[in-house]
Amino acid sequence: MTVVSSSLPPSSGTARDVPKHARAVPGGRFRRPGTDRAGHTGGHIPELHGLRGLALALVVAFHLFGNGRVSGGVDVFLVLSGFLATGSLLRRAERRELRLGEHYGRTFSRLVPPALLVLVATAGLAWWVMPEGTWSQTGREILASALYYVNWEMISGQLAYGAAGPETSPLQHFWSMSVQGQFFLAWPVVVLILVALARAARTSARGVLLVAVGAATAASFVFAQDLHAADQPVAYFHSGARFWELGLGGFLALALPWLRPPDFLRPVLGWVGLGLVVSSGFVLDGGALFPGQWALWPVTGALLVLLGSGGRAVWGPRGLLQVAPLRFVADISYALYLWHWPLLIAYLHYTDRDRVDWLGAAAIMTASVVLSWLTNKLVADPAQRFRVAFGGVRALVAAAVCVSLVAGSAVVGLTLLERRDAALLAAASEAAEAAAEQTGPSEYPGARALSPRYSDPVPHDVPVQPAPVVAAQDRPAVDGDGCIESNTTTSATGVPLTCVLTDAPDPDRVVVMVGDSHTIQWTPAMTEIGRTENWRVLLLARRGCRLAVPAEPLVEISACWQWRAKALDLLKQMRPDAVMVIGSRTSPTATGDQVHPDEARAWRQLEKVGIRTVTIRDNPRFEFDVPACVEESGGSACARPRSDVYVSANPVGAAPGVPQTAAHLDLTPFICGPQLCEAVAGNVLIYRDDDHLTATYVTTLEKPLHRALRTRAQWLFADPMNGPLVRQRY
Repeated sequence: MTVVSSSLPPSSGTARDVPKHARAVPGGRFRRPGTDRAGHTGGHIPELHGLRGLALALVVAFHLFGNGRVSGGVDVFLVLSGFLATGSLLRRAERRELRLGEHYGRTFSRLVPPALLVLVATAGLAWWVMPEGTWSQTGREILASALYYVNWEMISGQLAYGAAGPETSPLQHFWSMSVQGQFFLAWPVVVLILVALARAARTSARGVLLVAVGAATAASFVFAQDLHAADQPVAYFHSGARFWELGLGGFLALALPWLRPPDFLRPVLGWVGLGLVVSSGFVLDGGALFPGQWALWPVTGALLVLLGSGGRAVWGPRGLLQVAPLRFVADISYALYLWHWPLLIAYLHYTDRDRVDWLGAAAIMTASVVLSWLTNKLVADPAQRFRVAFGGVRALVAAAVCVSLVAGSAVVGLTLLERRDAALLAAASEAAEAAAEQTGPSEYPGARALSPRYSDPVPHDVPVQPAPVVAAQDRPAVDGDGCIESNTTTSATGVPLTCVLTDAPDPDRVVVMVGDSHTIQWTPAMTEIGRTENWRVLLLARRGCRLAVPAEPLVEISACWQWRAKALDLLKQMRPDAVMVIGSRTSPTATGDQVHPDEARAWRQLEKVGIRTVTIRDNPRFEFDVPACVEESGGSACARPRSDVYVSANPVGAAPGVPQTAAHLDLTPFICGPQLCEAVAGNVLIYRDDDHLTATYVTTLEKPLHRALRTRAQWLFADPMNGPLVRQRY
């Protein structure tokens, strides 16, 4: 993303843009005060505008023609934003000309109008081509984008930076705008405070800022490396993990008076930097590697181009960066960044494709360029004329009013959607309760309809429950209780969080469910079983993490591996009667399900201390969002051949290293038919996304799961001949 700093002159470079205090130099040129003879300036750098255009062209090209691959262009934009903002703010603060109202008005009168236009258009596109089930999340992201916190919304929503596809948010690219928007809000205040402190101490304001920015940048870089190793998707969107890129740009702006490479070296630095910027997306998988140390590749490239700018040598990259096409892209770069991604996602939804072809990419590119040019002419330029005519403070008020209108509309829309969703979820809950209680004919038999012994007719004139538009919200009740660890929910004490599903005063057994979201999805059924059997059922879960032990010591220990080690230690202290896990892992593309050796190694460690394991075979995964498919095409069009998912009997028991004492459950006959793994069974929607079961359907699986436990894990139940087994406590 490119953000045109309020300190940067318009790209036209006409005489009217030259500040009054600039003084003429021989040859009819102007040199600003503080400009060195080599051409470095606190304001305009010829190469900078072209670099912005090149970086944006790379971003769009990789998104459209590279299946969403990260180019490193956004990292370049962060450097440029830090460079421009810091230099400009220092100069104006030193001259006592930095007034926050005026400054914010200049900045946000540029940023807000085009962004709000795209947000409104995205709402229309979502209504037109996207499934209803995505509207609520899109509405939340519109609200978050308008208020510059969508990066935190994506972190809390467990979103990783994904390649372009119909499952991807149409506002995913707004994360970088939020990071920069937060920077533009906070940085002027920080600069003013530091300059005031330097003035009070009668020392150099530039020196004070240099030390402060350097220290903050180094701290952010270290934080980014640690968070990247522990949780890369969170680090990707985290403002603190991204500040070092802005900070390096600011540090260079402050250090330029002491950095004057000789003229013969400047072109070398420029070309090397340009090579790093261009090659980044081809060499690195930025979506997985950034903002770790590999992000230094494009960041260093941008810094070298800036450091090598100016000078008298004619063989540097300045000529290339000032060609007309790059200048044009740079002129529309901000609007182009805003438009291209929602158009891409809308195209994929409209055409029902997983990725865009070259013809489609060219069409999206053309539409994005046209819309960006129109946005500049009809929205951005009038907004700037308004600011010039009425002043920055009034422009800031106008921008705040526009943001309030869009954010308020989003809140109203979300409120209406939440009321609709609540009514639909209540209907699904009633259907689930009725299915669990009835043994005879039912409108919603769910899993019972797949049993060979079920012969009652299933009506076809009733709506599917839960409704596909709210399937994503049909989660277990425990999923919102704050006791499941994730990127944003962790234990303050270091002991893994534990959910209590059933808490019998004198339990006959203690069962702990352990694992990730595929374990969590079974809690509605296990809660009912626990109540029936007088068990204490606990849940020890972290999203994206299964219980496992590595074969070799790890070089970098992520947050997931930390949780695994602590969870295993806690289980050994608790000594429950059984630990329930998901035993295998299916794939949306590969055939068959596999057992991971690291997971079997954890089960063996439990066996050594007398804890037995109960495994459940993993359910099918799909390449598409199942509720959206059901909403658009009906359930029969959304099935997956059973032979693609399960090529043999349950593989868990025969896998190497699996303890002989473990019990293995296979509920496949109640999730898939003989030939197909359908999306709907007994008028109940099976999946809430591409691989998780709905809570409604799991409720109908309670009886099959209960029978499977009695058959495969008899040691959990009372012995009919000798009475209850001796139970363990903790």
